[in-house]
Amino acid sequence: METPFSYNKGSGFLYRIPAGIKLLFFFCLSIAVFVLHYYFIFIGCAIIFTLSIIAKIAPWKLLKGSVSIFVIIVAIILFQSLEVNFNEVNPIIVHKEGLESGVLLGLRMLVSFCAGALFFTVTTMCEILRSLSAVEKFLCLEKLKISLGISLMLGFIPKFFEIWEQTDLAFKSRKGKGGLVKIITLIPIIIDRLMEKAAGIAEALESRGCN
Repeated sequence: METPFSYNKGSGFLYRIPAGIKLLFFFCLSIAVFVLHYYFIFIGCAIIFTLSIIAKIAPWKLLKGSVSIFVIIVAIILFQSLEVNFNEVNPIIVHKEGLESGVLLGLRMLVSFCAGALFFTVTTMCEILRSLSAVEKFLCLEKLKISLGISLMLGFIPKFFEIWEQTDLAFKSRKGKGGLVKIITLIPIIIDRLMEKAAGIAEALESRGCN
């Protein structure tokens, strides 16, 4: 099943770049989008668009599964821009500054989402683990097993979307209703499945001597 943040097998130069370099690049790109001038949002979009074309990935596919992000963005925009006061003549007041800041924050979140999607689309978890292990060995930090922890943490991002897609398909197959009812129904199920997955990984690590 093709899910958001799924690896897309390819042979371009973007696939051949070491995973550690790609991780650092996309991490810095996401940080820059949030901390630099809002003009960098469009620069970040251009970079991601160009890299996705080079990797022969349709740019719009990077937004696959971003419905939850859009819901959060809309909620943020409404929270920052609207003021409700039923004691006034105009019960709903729209703040222009709040609207602008909410839209900019939403765009930053989308660019960061696409950066993460592109990274996981051109990088396997094995490549991430090998790259982080090499850095860990170079810094003589093997005993801390930082690379394992980071790779497991990163691995749960695509796993979350995979479980979400599977649960969503099962919900639709049972003709479940959309909207808020769907979200309220799916979230507990997804959390439960993620906890089961985490427990399974923990048992596998313990059986291999990882404390």
